[in-house]
Amino acid sequence: MCLRNSNIIARCLLAMFFAVTATWLAIHAQEPRRNPEAQKLKNPEPSNAESIEAGMKLYQRFCASCHGPQGKGDGSLALAGGTPSDLTDDAWDYGSTDGEIFVAIRDGVSADMLAYKEKLTEKQIWQVVNYLRSLGPKPKEDK
Repeated sequence: MCLRNSNIIARCLLAMFFAVTATWLAIHAQEPRRNPEAQKLKNPEPSNAESIEAGMKLYQRFCASCHGPQGKGDGSLALAGGTPSDLTDDAWDYGSTDGEIFVAIRDGVSADMLAYKEKLTEKQIWQVVNYLRSLGPKPKEDK
């Protein structure tokens, strides 16, 4: 009888552990990963028609296959690994400032979103940031 009660208690404790862990992961998975150093970076590229057009061309070449033609995370390679971000919504997983977006593109954020610092110049990455701004939410400058 004692052994049976011990098994029940152990199962209950294990179930509670998994429930708490799952809840913690769900809460923290929704929090954006902010980058204070990247937040300090200011976009040196003016957000004008020329820069946005250049960024669009780069986006179509390097990003659209995963993030989709309109940036909704529905590209044809979206099923190849993780789920690409929807770049048109207001939930930016790696920060919402221009600098944070720049660093996410330049340095990459995962095995699915690799670094582009070897493929794009800094100017080109800033142009992509300007294009993304034309698709998605307006920048929120931190005070």
